[in-house]
Amino acid sequence: MFKLKPSDRLDRWKIFRRSLNDFSISKAVELTNELWAACPFTPFYLDPDTPNNWPDPWTLIEENYYCELAKVLGIVYTLHLTDHRKTLCPEIRTYTSPKTKHTYHIAYLCDGKYVLNLIEGEILNKEHINQELKLKCRYTATDLKLEQY
Repeated sequence: MFKLKPSDRLDRWKIFRRSLNDFSISKAVELTNELWAACPFTPFYLDPDTPNNWPDPWTLIEENYYCELAKVLGIVYTLHLTDHRKTLCPEIRTYTSPKTKHTYHIAYLCDGKYVLNLIEGEILNKEHINQELKLKCRYTATDLKLEQY
């Protein structure tokens, strides 16, 4: 999908999102995780401190630049734009490691039942978030203005 022209990429993403409605939330999360594990990596595309400047779903897909935060935003947008949005309770969370100073951007879904992007390509849950990590910021569906999509 990510190597297609913008209009074709948007069409393919729409088809993918609609197909997720045929699956359980668990399977939809799994398929979405697989899709976003294949996205190209672009360092430093979005600033985690300026969510008002983050692209809407279609602009994100059209521009096709994916830092760790943009990837998580893509995961949240993808699942939110399905029938699963009713149970998703999505959050984007940013954690930092006091020891390594590494920053983690994660998709925190269904109240932590699904945690994506903490470890590349794996679906975890909130129990896997190391207690040493410090929560830097948290954006809910309201913060992300998902109700407008």
